[in-house]
Amino acid sequence: MSTKRQYMRKKPLLKHVLKENIRKRIKKIRNLLKPLVLRYKSRIIMNKLFSLPGFKKAKKVMFYVSFNNEVNTYSMIKRALKIGKQVYVPITDFKNRKLSISRIRVFPDDLERSKYGILEPKKGKREIFKGNKIDIIIVPGVGFDCEGNRLGYGGGFYDRLLQRVKTVKVGIAFDFQVLRSIPINKNDQKLDIIITEKKTFKSCV
Repeated sequence: MSTKRQYMRKKPLLKHVLKENIRKRIKKIRNLLKPLVLRYKSRIIMNKLFSLPGFKKAKKVMFYVSFNNEVNTYSMIKRALKIGKQVYVPITDFKNRKLSISRIRVFPDDLERSKYGILEPKKGKREIFKGNKIDIIIVPGVGFDCEGNRLGYGGGFYDRLLQRVKTVKVGIAFDFQVLRSIPINKNDQKLDIIITEKKTFKSCV
């Protein structure tokens, strides 16, 4: 086997290892955030999000339901419902590696913890979204960069969702989660806007 071919075979593996190292490093920092700090920074991010002209105009908004020291979305979901938005959240199908989308009307009453500990719509409360357009999707992630690249959790769930749904893609994160650059694969979906407690910026591309 030629040296070039060996390198091409190793390249995806090297990228995977690099991504995993970044994930571990950022999650370690994020897990050290104290509850008061997490709530404070999450509130700043929420106010920035709700101030976006596109968010103000949006009728259909999808949030992730925060877990494990992610930017907290509980107050965001409650506030969006209160001001009359149609709010959607994901249901994770681990077997088929995809996300379904369900509308919720009361938070957190319409949800229950899945076997993985994440709040998802109760089976009797699910209103599965069948369309292909949502005005804004709030996307979780471990890391981001200024070109709109996102490092997720490794399952590709959101990348597959964002391929099939027409939307404005907004990443929310703490400032230390924004890196100079992130290794990407061809199926990784770029975001349109990224919001942290310190800055808001649009994708450079």
